Amino acid sequence: MDQTMMNREHMLHRTLGLIGIFVMTISASLGQTEAIYQAQFDSANAAYARGEFSLAQSGYESLLEDRVHFASEFNLGNAFFKQQKFGLAILHYERARQLTPNNEDLETNLTLANSQISDRIEALPTAGISNVWQGIVAPGRHLLWHRLMVLFWTLGFGALAARLLSQNFGNRRILGTLGTSLLAVGIAFMSLSWSALNRISNNKSAIVLANESPVRSQPGDAGMTLFMIHEGTKVAVIQQDSRYTKIKLPNGNVGWIASNDMETI
Repeated sequence: MDQTMMNREHMLHRTLGLIGIFVMTISASLGQTEAIYQAQFDSANAAYARGEFSLAQSGYESLLEDRVHFASEFNLGNAFFKQQKFGLAILHYERARQLTPNNEDLETNLTLANSQISDRIEALPTAGISNVWQGIVAPGRHLLWHRLMVLFWTLGFGALAARLLSQNFGNRRILGTLGTSLLAVGIAFMSLSWSALNRISNNKSAIVLANESPVRSQPGDAGMTLFMIHEGTKVAVIQQDSRYTKIKLPNGNVGWIASNDMETI
């Protein structure tokens, strides 16, 4: 009997050790990857500081090919602004805004960029609590919530497994409570991750990049021109295909424009 208890205690310590190694391995891998990204980011920043805005643009774009990164989106918008490419500047400011809403520096630069474009279309105000929630489930937070979900679920199931191996009543109670709590937190992070992913899938907006684009009553040149919109204007995407996109403006106006005249945020 004593030997059985010793074996189970040994398995408990081994299980906890393996969980610790797993967490440390993930942390080390993420740290190495982050170091590479940081070096690329610093290089792009150095080019920007030298006034080589096109080179800085290429550096930030390279970073954004395989990751979501607020600072790179923000600085890429700055690089386009310095080149007086205001539509592209607004596009990347808006992408940065999705990642980190209500950033003061970003809001200042976005306001400045919007002051350089032709169209003045005011968005309807939103409630303060809505802004807080939008920040929590911003599309850029999806990966963070997903990683935290996986981490807490791993720790939670590990704690429950350790509980089954433990013979000490006090330890079993502690591990059971800890495992259940970790799983509950993991479920909360799953909900946040799903909400952020849902925003990515359903809430699409775009920025007009053409100097001028006719908004028509139906797809194609046969549609009557309702009005014109210009570079930098933000529109909501209602329906999209390869050639034409149905859009809605903040003031409620709806129509179709050529898909090539805009880019989705």
